[in-house]
Amino acid sequence: MWNDKRRDNYHRRRAQKKATSTGDPVLLADIAERDGWRCHICGKAVNSKLKWPHVKSASLDHLVPLSKGGAHDPANVRLAHLGCNSAKGNRGGGEQLLLIG
Repeated sequence: MWNDKRRDNYHRRRAQKKATSTGDPVLLADIAERDGWRCHICGKAVNSKLKWPHVKSASLDHLVPLSKGGAHDPANVRLAHLGCNSAKGNRGGGEQLLLIG
């Protein structure tokens, strides 16, 4: 079962393999609340009751993908529908990151 802690550990390991930074813990519940339960890709509401692998379930999207050197940090993560995130793939990196603080 993928819970927030397991998901965060998985992404931290991926980021460390790429020698990128891992900042504060990235928890789906915290990111979803911060983003108002809206998909940053399509702009529509994300239903908190839907679970993976439903295409409309919540997922974390790295703005600058880990595979391209992006950090696993709350500033580099946004909420997205699983389907939107999967369709995007590892494209990205041109977006300007918001400063959260």
